[in-house]
Amino acid sequence: MQDETTRAWTSTGHARFQARRRGIPDAAVSWVIEHYHTRRPAPPRDAALPADILIGAYNGRDLKVYVERGSDPPKVKTVVWDG
Repeated sequence: MQDETTRAWTSTGHARFQARRRGIPDAAVSWVIEHYHTRRPAPPRDAALPADILIGAYNGRDLKVYVERGSDPPKVKTVVWDG
């Protein structure tokens, strides 16, 4: 996994765990953050800050990257392959 100081986004422990568990490389997350084709609000959750879902294609598969709304640099909350 890339050192968080050298990439243009940060992530939660949950997001890092899910990425490892689901086989999602940092490169895929970076690609989607920079080249997503769809952005929509994530459903609200109790006690959680609002998030947006960025959806983009990486190596022929759609990836959903949940990012804390308004965070700079983007803070990834979780990631999941779509479909």
